[in-house]
Amino acid sequence: MSLLKTIAQEVASLFGSGKAEAAFNQVVALVPKAAPIVQAIAAATPNRTTQEIEALFQKYAVPFSSGWANTPAASRGYLLLQLATTVLAQEVPGVATNILNSAVQLAVTGLKA
Repeated sequence: MSLLKTIAQEVASLFGSGKAEAAFNQVVALVPKAAPIVQAIAAATPNRTTQEIEALFQKYAVPFSSGWANTPAASRGYLLLQLATTVLAQEVPGVATNILNSAVQLAVTGLKA
């Protein structure tokens, strides 16, 4: 995790803002909380079918729009990102969505590495 934090700090320094660095540090700190959520979602959706995704939304008590059932296969990852972000938000309320999304995406990257 220290390499990831080092990279995040280097990227934050590019912005030259203490706020940007704080945001990146917050993202990095949330990755360990996001990782098990991402792992559980990935394990439950090996084929990314609408049925798998809808079942996960139900499991986590997150509303699933009937319009999402027609989501093309190539775009279903966005539904899973939204779900993971929502679940993470329940664990750490009050954190900005962009921070949560970034933490989830870094956890996905780590899972796939």
